[in-house]
This record gives sequence, structure tokens and C-alpha cells, in this order.
Amino acid sequence: MHAVILPATPLLVPGTAPGLRGDPLSGVRAAVAAALARLTEGGRVPLVLAHGPALRSGRMRPSLAGSGIGDRWLGGGGVSDDGRPAAGTGASVALLALADVLGARAADVEVLEVPPSWPGSTGTGTGTGPDAVRLLRAADGLVVAGGGVPGGLDTAPDALTAGVRAALRAAGVDAWAPAVQVFAQAHDHLPPEYRVTTLT
Repeated sequence: MHAVILPATPLLVPGTAPGLRGDPLSGVRAAVAAALARLTEGGRVPLVLAHGPALRSGRMRPSLAGSGIGDRWLGGGGVSDDGRPAAGTGASVALLALADVLGARAADVEVLEVPPSWPGSTGTGTGTGPDAVRLLRAADGLVVAGGGVPGGLDTAPDALTAGVRAALRAAGVDAWAPAVQVFAQAHDHLPPEYRVTTLT
């Protein structure tokens, strides 16, 4: 397995929607956990790829503050706040999902956030300013935060931003075969479906 595209909605994090009856995303969460467990077999630590307002990379801490959920509630998500910058919401959802699977190894996960206009050439990054394409191609698997209609690859036109699509192309995703799990939803306040996509 090379990549997992998960629906980067804060609702994927347990307890973030106490007003919803039951836990409508429990099946989605279980599918994501199973896919990430396969992706991280053998000690692999994947790269998180997500949309962001600007190109940056490095080790980050999860934060859902942009969705109105206080960082204190997250309890660090398995990553101590040692001066790391806060990841965006999409990357943070992916980091929190990985923390449940990786445990202490979650502290080693790196994040690459790309803006919609990113052409897939070079990156400025945080700290050392790594080449973003080299970072993508060297990754030991990818965890991709889907946005818009959550999850998917080409099955939902707005599932991934143009920058994330460019990054996937730079990683060689065109040669990978997608498998999509679809989870229909009946709740009035949720999208009609969520998708969990694996690329091998």
C-alpha cells in the first residue's frame, strides 16, 4: 500500500460532535484505522499530505482550533507541544488518526501542506526548506487529507484541492491503483457519503 486518502473532517475525531445522535462516522473511522494500520505495517511512518494556505513542511502538532475545538481538549494527540507549529485542520485530522495507530511513533510523522496554486516544483518548507518533490517521493507511504466532499480521488471533483492533486502527481500516484470504500450517510447535517480511498 502506498497511500490512504481519508475524509479530513473533524467529525472523524471521536467526541467532536456530541450533538449528533449516536456516532454516524464510526464505520468510516474503523475503515480509516484499518487502512492506516496496513499502511504503517513493518514500522513504516508515512508522510501526511494536506491542503494549506501556504507551502510548508516539517513536524507539526495537531490542532482543530480552526474548527472551534480547543487544543486542550485534544490532549496533544500523541504529540507533545515542543514548539512545533500547529498543523491545519485537514493535516491535524490525519495526524490524530495516525496517532491512534502509531502511538509514540506519531511524534516522527512529517507533514507537507500545499496551497491550491502549488505547481509541484520546489518548496520553501519550515526550518530547513526541503525540496517538496523529494520529500514526497522519499515518503514511506502517504496519508492524504481529503477536503470538500470528504475523501475520494477523482470520484468527487472537489474532494482534493489542485495543490494536493499536483503533489500526488509528483509522488507518482498516476501509476497507483485506487480502491474506494463508500459510506452513505442519512443524517441531515452530514454529506450524503464519505469515502476512504487506498492507492496501491
